[in-house]
Amino acid sequence: MKTGEILKDLSNAFGVSMYENPVKEKIIEYAKKISTDVEIFDAGKGSLGLKLGNGEKRFALFAHMDEIGIVITKIVDEQFAMVHTIGGVDPRTLISKRVKFKTENGEKIGVVGMLAPHLQKPQHRSSSPDFDNIYIDFSISGGTKDIEVGDIGTVDIEAIELNGKISGKALDNRVGCVVLLKTLEELKKFNLEGKSIYFLFNQGEEIGLKGAKRTAEDIAPEIGIVIDVTFGSDIPPYYEKVEMGKGPAIALGPSMHNEETQKMIDTAKKYGINHQLEPAPMRSGTESDIVQIVKEGVKTILISIPILNMHSSAEVVDPSDIDTSAILIANYIANYLEEGENNE
Repeated sequence: MKTGEILKDLSNAFGVSMYENPVKEKIIEYAKKISTDVEIFDAGKGSLGLKLGNGEKRFALFAHMDEIGIVITKIVDEQFAMVHTIGGVDPRTLISKRVKFKTENGEKIGVVGMLAPHLQKPQHRSSSPDFDNIYIDFSISGGTKDIEVGDIGTVDIEAIELNGKISGKALDNRVGCVVLLKTLEELKKFNLEGKSIYFLFNQGEEIGLKGAKRTAEDIAPEIGIVIDVTFGSDIPPYYEKVEMGKGPAIALGPSMHNEETQKMIDTAKKYGINHQLEPAPMRSGTESDIVQIVKEGVKTILISIPILNMHSSAEVVDPSDIDTSAILIANYIANYLEEGENNE
């Protein structure tokens, strides 16, 4: 199953935080095609769980399936409405875009207009509007009569392939979802006796790690592997750059379990799997921040996929980094050594 095609399909699916059902249904379809042995269940009251194996050693893979979005906050008149953010939407990324909303009567398209540069006043040319000054124009789709306050939307764009890369919306973190699916596929090659592997596709990461807290509490794994994205572009000069196409970034820092992280690095070295190292000196800003502290604690590893233009409708990733991540994680789980395990 071609990685880029799965990623494009999931990117195009609607799944704003706590409204993820459309993307959840697609993930279930792919999981059923990959494995007839996988158990599908509701995890943590709303997130999606898959289980493979029935052993005592419990591994859990975490990836959030939600995306940032916008919500109708005010109907201005028969043509215009105002919105605000769900998750970290920079209002500048909405300018001159089509937006799509889910309503009781189906999908509704609007546009965020932009005055032509030669009609702008000089004082407006160097400024960017905020949510107090952004209006959605629904005149192209019959006006606001079918719109209600609370309707949820996203930028209306289709994912595409560009010279082997994939560009689209919501790659943060549909990328992680595809890593989980491809890991499920890779694990079919191994004997998993004595192990139970949970694949957790979580709600609400973009609004406070809501799903991961519930699923981690629900499953209580011994080892948690969080898959998310990281910056594959310019970063502060005192950080080593993480680059697309060079494999996943394994996080190092006080939020990660040192011994298990080192086992992941050793696995990559043993099998010649491309990988990068990324410092995470404080919070990671991912689900690993919450997974590691549920109940008595979970030994947590963070794997990140390099991405360009994060939190925009033109995010870019290299599918090869997804495939490499799946191979790495599958080998780590399948070859996990019990001896010398640190039980702290």
